[in-house]
Amino acid sequence: MATWSRALAVLVSAACCALVPAAASATGTINILRHNGTHDSYSDVEVKIFSGSLFLTSDDGDGTIVVTRSACSYQGEIVVCLPTSAALVQEGESDALALKTGTIYVNYTSAARALSHSSTKLPANSVMVALTLQDGTYINMRGKIDEIVHE
Repeated sequence: MATWSRALAVLVSAACCALVPAAASATGTINILRHNGTHDSYSDVEVKIFSGSLFLTSDDGDGTIVVTRSACSYQGEIVVCLPTSAALVQEGESDALALKTGTIYVNYTSAARALSHSSTKLPANSVMVALTLQDGTYINMRGKIDEIVHE
């Protein structure tokens, strides 16, 4: 299995050549449904891919979910990743998220692409994330990629 870093390194190289970054305007939305029934929604989430890690940052910059490791493969032109390591960074502290399951879909192309065995289309240059934590909390996110940085 390829790791998130290895798969993204190849994709980032290709994407940097194929995509000319436009002015970033955060368009992602994260929805969090906690095991106790409480719900939070964050709009204008910034989506960055930096050196093989996925960063999802709230519009006020107070919180960032970082996915650092995943096993990734292609489904057509969509990259599908199963995350194995993630953390929440807030107030200078990093807390590991106890992942139970998760899937990340990345569309680096310039056109919307259908997900395998689904009528759902992922827009161009976009990410869709679904995570389930050990405590039953669900984290879902959809949004455009604001920035790709490759070292």
